[in-house]
Amino acid sequence: MYARPLSEILHRALTEPGVFDDTLKRFESLRGYGLLPRGRESAGVRLSDEQIASAVLGFVPILPGWAGHVSLVLGSLCAVGGPAASFRGTATLLDSIASVIAEDEACRSILSFSFSIARTRNDDDYHARALFQKGEQRRTVSYVSKMATSLLSKGAEAIYDHDRMDAPSARQLVLGRDFFTQLRRAVSLSRQLDLPLKADWREYQTEEERDAFHRSLGARRNSRFLNLGVDTQAVWPKEPTRVKFAGRHFVLFPKTKEFSHSISIDLVNERISAEDARTLLNRFLSLLSWCDDSYAVLDDGWSGNPIPVPVQRSHGAFSTTPHWVFSRSIPDDPELLQRLAYYREGLNARQAGLVTFEVLSFFKVFERRSRTKPGEQNATKLWIKNVFAEVSASLRPEILSRFDADRNGKDVEKYVFDNCRVAAAHASESFPSDADASPELRRLYSAAEVTFALARHFIQTEYKLSKLSYSDELADDRDDSLPETPKANIGDARQE
Repeated sequence: MYARPLSEILHRALTEPGVFDDTLKRFESLRGYGLLPRGRESAGVRLSDEQIASAVLGFVPILPGWAGHVSLVLGSLCAVGGPAASFRGTATLLDSIASVIAEDEACRSILSFSFSIARTRNDDDYHARALFQKGEQRRTVSYVSKMATSLLSKGAEAIYDHDRMDAPSARQLVLGRDFFTQLRRAVSLSRQLDLPLKADWREYQTEEERDAFHRSLGARRNSRFLNLGVDTQAVWPKEPTRVKFAGRHFVLFPKTKEFSHSISIDLVNERISAEDARTLLNRFLSLLSWCDDSYAVLDDGWSGNPIPVPVQRSHGAFSTTPHWVFSRSIPDDPELLQRLAYYREGLNARQAGLVTFEVLSFFKVFERRSRTKPGEQNATKLWIKNVFAEVSASLRPEILSRFDADRNGKDVEKYVFDNCRVAAAHASESFPSDADASPELRRLYSAAEVTFALARHFIQTEYKLSKLSYSDELADDRDDSLPETPKANIGDARQE
């Protein structure tokens, strides 16, 4: 099976009737992420089962340009409960799909694969589920991030809620047995006939031009680029530019209608780890900020591309409505007003990518204002100790797992107070915190999720503050619908 006929098969099976251009864009994106053979000279390379599975996953996102990224992320998801609980003993989602393409028996036993992308506060959340027949039993296996280590241990599938959904909504693609049966039949026939490739080579002309461009930016055959977005108003090159800093090369991409400012660095040929690379790029942006007196925030990204790739612009979520309902009175407790201000400050810091200020702002929401008397336990630490078990139930498993690993057995209240609050507020020899260092930033990102959850819990439990925009009264947990006649102002407004 070659890439070109596979694109035609998947186009007919997985897209709405229409032009073929979007499917070609998906395959371009998959090649850009190294998931399919690249270049004219590789057009006649027969695809492996894993490469065919990657192509299938490339049709999960709506936007064709995201095919490579989404396929890479989904393919790396691991089975809850480990390989023993997975479909045919496979470790990852990519392996599971590849096994269906490879074997008739596996193809007959699969009932469906479901892939979902849910929008969370900070990012997209990826999940998958397989439904298959094992003997007389119908089994379900869920696939989650490899960072959710607590869910990958043996037996975790027995207590995992396979129907859980952590976001308000998600987009889902479900592929049934008939799809895989037809795909496997086409793949098997192609391999059996073993015909030479017949392709329209014109589709590779623009790709060859891009290859020459990427080589000028430092791309090599064994390259593996880390691509990170940048939010800045500092002076930036107008064209993609290869620069050298501290003995290493990286590529700066300019902001466009589709892409944000971004930086790409070749982890292999620059002989640097992703963690050290983030630290190096933060050092670069710190010097740039100093020279230009402009802010520069290093955002998230990904690694694995054989070429440097600009990062898609992230448009913050907003909503508009012709019937805007808001009827709230200002709280009369001045301390609550201060804590709400800190809460908003924490959300602003999160949007700006300032994680140290995010941690500190959310901490100030639940910090007790009373002075601790000699011999007494700190009131803030005591509150954290008492409520953490309840609050931690609302955290995603991967966040909680990273947070627990970071505190390394230290009492949670002492870790939050000393290593998070003190380190962010005034780093010292006892509590160091380097805002450019990648390990420290990763630690603080986990801490920020925890302090955010603690802040929400504090306001909800201590002040009983309603979350409804149309009423000061607390909503019945069983009924979140609008009242019949809300006392509200109705008008045209925008919340962004």
